[in-house]
Amino acid sequence: MTDASKLIASLLLGGILLVYLSLTLYQIDLPGLHYDEAFEAVPAVQLLRGQPAALFRDSGWRVGGRVYPLMTQDYIGAINTYLALPFIMIFGATPTALRLMAVLVGAVTLGLSYAVARQLTGQRWVGLVAAAILAVDPTFVFWNRQGIFVTAVTAPIALAAVWCWVQRLQSGQQRWTAAGAFLFGLGLYAKVLFVWMIAALVGAAILLSWSWLVRQLPRLTTQRLKAMLMETALALFALGLGCWPLIMYNWQTGGTFLNVSENALTSYYGVNNLAVGANLAERFSQFIIFLNGGHLWYLGRVVTNWVFPFIVGVVFVLVVILSIRKPTPVSTPGDFPSYKVALFPFYVIALVICFSIATVSALWVTHFALLMPWPALAVALGSWFLLETGAASRRWASASRLAIGLGVSILILSGLVSTLRYHAALSVSGGLSTHSDAIYDLSDWLAHNADGLVVAMDWGLAAPITYLTNGQVTPVEVFGYAWQSDVQLTSRLNGFIAQPEALYLWRAPDEIIFDRSADFKALYRPHNLEETIEEAFYERSGRPVLGVTRLVDAGTASNPPQ
Repeated sequence: MTDASKLIASLLLGGILLVYLSLTLYQIDLPGLHYDEAFEAVPAVQLLRGQPAALFRDSGWRVGGRVYPLMTQDYIGAINTYLALPFIMIFGATPTALRLMAVLVGAVTLGLSYAVARQLTGQRWVGLVAAAILAVDPTFVFWNRQGIFVTAVTAPIALAAVWCWVQRLQSGQQRWTAAGAFLFGLGLYAKVLFVWMIAALVGAAILLSWSWLVRQLPRLTTQRLKAMLMETALALFALGLGCWPLIMYNWQTGGTFLNVSENALTSYYGVNNLAVGANLAERFSQFIIFLNGGHLWYLGRVVTNWVFPFIVGVVFVLVVILSIRKPTPVSTPGDFPSYKVALFPFYVIALVICFSIATVSALWVTHFALLMPWPALAVALGSWFLLETGAASRRWASASRLAIGLGVSILILSGLVSTLRYHAALSVSGGLSTHSDAIYDLSDWLAHNADGLVVAMDWGLAAPITYLTNGQVTPVEVFGYAWQSDVQLTSRLNGFIAQPEALYLWRAPDEIIFDRSADFKALYRPHNLEETIEEAFYERSGRPVLGVTRLVDAGTASNPPQ
């Protein structure tokens, strides 16, 4: 490639990055800060304020008289907590700080998608196609705005690992083995479900090279076996180094193993992990929704882009048909057969879907944040293969170029239109339900009116309020995480009802997650007390979503709940 061509490719990649940043940074504080975003950021605020950081299961790493969190949950590491620190230092405890960090992580994912596609094909335009599809895809845009919410950092870690492993195959240098294995460990630390991606990448590599592996078995000498064992040991050491906080956490608490064992058959949210067929069907359905963007309802409306799943499906069918014919391999940087390069992302996607049917939580579409760049890579690599195959026939060369160019252009345009329509809906709604921007109004009200104890009576309130008030207001969660009220609820609340200044935070009746209202009433009524609503907070549509109450003497409530 000439210097002029390299410059053009660099300028185009820069333009794609600018489009992505424009779409992700616009009205960046919307939707409202979600609990899962804030939950991982609260320890960062506490560390910056010199306060003791919140420790999950009281597990931490003591350094210089301070204890640093190792994990934020049994299966989620504190990587986002530490990544957020410099952004909170610069921008304060704001939604912008967290989301700017997440957006930049998405920019890294974009760049790595370009790099991996180019690395596998030797063609810059293939990387540009993958990056352009991603830059305007509503799932990629909005999930990277709320990157902590979906642990989006797993996506670039997976791509960086692929880049390293391909470098190992191309160069033969074992340092890339160590780098790739370290990134596998880092991905596991970021979120334990990254094991799906590790298994998928290893599985795809084995399936695509099975015939070669079988041919190598008779040639396996003692010397080669020793070398393989040494490299395996190096990889295991590097993997352990990448996830050492996860290892230390489980050494201290055994939390991850306990969580997995308790939810192995039936998950916390009631998913039957033995229902293989039903779970697989659900996951495939979610993958289609993941592609068409219909899962972003909480932005204010549902916008579905059926062009993306259609293009992915068409490219997959054509790649499979032409792969069966085993065309003459096109020269690639690693001498990989071109049809195997094209099949690689499809294998990874299929295997991740299969491995994801078992969960310790629920079958959430957000788990597919791990796969964000892979459909775009599948289209880009598949298009390259189809073009190269078509170029071998003069009859089909021009037609294939026209069809693929038109298809990719329509895909990019449809993604852009969907993203803009979601932005338009978001500017009206401000976010719905647990993503409502009413959380900002509630936090601001508490910052000016909370003089004492603040009690969170439902999920999703304590962490964003603590973060948004920069630790000034720290609600105490008392509801308990059991679906039914536990026996300790009364003892937890008994110490609060005697404090007249205490404020109680609630979700509106149609937003309740853990309903503790009846238990609360049964506790305070014998003390001749009743509730009065201090303030209510609404979605932009006028629908109530959050409220604050206080206990007063019976008969004196100015605004009792209905």
